[in-house]
Amino acid sequence: MGNKRNDLPKVFPFVTQDPVRKTESVAPPPPPKPKGLVSESGLLSAVMSLLSLSALTVAMLGGARLLIDIFAEGLAKGLPHFWAKAVVLGLAYIFGWVTGILSVRVYNNKILPIIIRIYTWGTIAAVCYLYIMIIQRLYRQSYDPTHYWAYIVIVFAGLGALLGLHLIIEGLDLRLYSIPLLIVCLVQVAFIVMRYVFTDDADSRFLLGDLFFLTAMVASSSLMLAHLGVLMPFRRWLTKFFDRNSVVIRPDG
Repeated sequence: MGNKRNDLPKVFPFVTQDPVRKTESVAPPPPPKPKGLVSESGLLSAVMSLLSLSALTVAMLGGARLLIDIFAEGLAKGLPHFWAKAVVLGLAYIFGWVTGILSVRVYNNKILPIIIRIYTWGTIAAVCYLYIMIIQRLYRQSYDPTHYWAYIVIVFAGLGALLGLHLIIEGLDLRLYSIPLLIVCLVQVAFIVMRYVFTDDADSRFLLGDLFFLTAMVASSSLMLAHLGVLMPFRRWLTKFFDRNSVVIRPDG
């Protein structure tokens, strides 16, 4: 009796067969990347950062050398080649700015923003030093209109470089950078008062130029301090542009 169950055929209805499970078609996982190799995005991020830092360093060192030559030799000797040098330095800065903004906003580089902040402080220090040198020349009242407008172009070129670095990093606040400029503006106010009140040889014909330069610098510093978002439309346009196109520009991985 105990062996009759084993003698039965192993077919329905004596044996209940499990239903056949349908196998779902699953895409095979991508092959693992070899260990120790840098991804393509990481490599491009490093290359872009290196290019940006190199170009910005060249532009700033070249700008410092140009200013030293102008203040040491005088604008008369430096003016014939001034615009050619300014164009070359501007191209180097633009190249560094474009590669820097690609590295930060497309490839999400985390190291470059730290270095850009250091460069920003270096730029504001250079602008303040340049501003003090110009104050000395305004106090002497020994300049002509060509020198005066050259001073304005140079100092506002420095401020433009500062704003360009500000746009590379998302959320960089300029209010802290306005404090050194406001201090130097106060120094210029003191020099103007000393020149026109406490000296007897002051030429009142230069007063309008002094006040215009002071007003321009105070206005620039105040806009930075007030943080009114004058550049916000352009910053938003940059953010939207890279939000739409960063995936296309950045390779997978």
